[in-house]
Amino acid sequence: MSIQEQISALLGDHNAEHKRLVEYVVDQLAHGRSLADVVDDPYVTNRLSAVERCALVEEPEIVHAAQEESLATLRAQLAELAGS
Repeated sequence: MSIQEQISALLGDHNAEHKRLVEYVVDQLAHGRSLADVVDDPYVTNRLSAVERCALVEEPEIVHAAQEESLATLRAQLAELAGS
């Protein structure tokens, strides 16, 4: 089975531990941490393999939260450049 097939099989996993990990990542992003830092966090790495972490970052809630994080960072940078 290819890595892409493994990731696809893991997407949408709705067990309790997986839900807690999704919530953890979203919460950490909301507190200003980068997605890369959160995915490398021991809380995540101790619970998931590399393939499972690849699937985790494809979860819609995490994709949305990461986009919001990126937009907030970009807005702050642009405001700083504009002198606001």
